[in-house]
Amino acid sequence: MNTLTIILLLSTIIFVYLYVIERTKEKIVYLKKTVQKTNDIMAYSPTTIANYYIQEKAKLGTLTSMKLIKLVYLAYAWYITLSNGEKRLTEEKSQAWKYGPVFPSLYKIIKQEGKINIDKPLPNSKEEVIVSEDAEFLDRIWELYGKYNGVELSAMTHAEGTPWREVYCRDCNSEIPDESIINHYKPKLKTA
Repeated sequence: MNTLTIILLLSTIIFVYLYVIERTKEKIVYLKKTVQKTNDIMAYSPTTIANYYIQEKAKLGTLTSMKLIKLVYLAYAWYITLSNGEKRLTEEKSQAWKYGPVFPSLYKIIKQEGKINIDKPLPNSKEEVIVSEDAEFLDRIWELYGKYNGVELSAMTHAEGTPWREVYCRDCNSEIPDESIINHYKPKLKTA
């Protein structure tokens, strides 16, 4: 890649990231209200959240493995931020892998399935039912981010100042602390 191509690519990534922030302000206010109403049940497995998106949203367009992994992470990030760290959407914490934030158990299942485009639910040993308030929250996350492809969502989660960027080191698979996630997303609430 030449320098001009790299500059154009970085400019595109920054533009997409800033565009998403501007477009999400009003929807974030609604998300706050939704999370405040959620039940105090135990957190779900990342696969349960992924399967919700597969069952409810795959019919709306292509759902790739990368997009699915990023959607689950973004849902987790907003959920924990909007609850001030008091509630977690998933029982598992995300890790900073080479291509962004990942829930290892979800990645393992997706890899075993061996598909890039996902249109059928993933195997899940847990028979969890997502309560209506959480389903409503996940729908709002889809409204915010569902229009983006996996590469665009990956760029958003890799941007300078993101929790992934703070903890990533090559081949470490470091856990992304909830505090880092909250500290990153909370300022976005103030602009909403």
